[in-house]
Amino acid sequence: MYTYTREQINYDTWYSSWMKQLALNYTLAELERKLTDNRKRVGGEAASHLRAIEASGSMSSQSQRKAQSRNVLVATGDEMIALNGAIEIYELFPEHTKGAQVIS
Repeated sequence: MYTYTREQINYDTWYSSWMKQLALNYTLAELERKLTDNRKRVGGEAASHLRAIEASGSMSSQSQRKAQSRNVLVATGDEMIALNGAIEIYELFPEHTKGAQVIS
């Protein structure tokens, strides 16, 4: 998935706060399941967006439908990026994951 090592990146600056929170709040199996679910959904969301575009006869026609379908597609893509980052944290920085958190 990635071509760099732990020594080549800085955990504090490389990953977004969303990625860090996902890694802390979910197990690796849960993250992978969420990513799989998003991959399944994204095809349908893209098709829905394309249908909204095709149904419009002008730039303003179906504008709300196009905007909503685009927003859902973008949000799903953003979540997939965050999930991939969280999974990468598990692989490169396991001490910053849910599995490494010890109750004191």
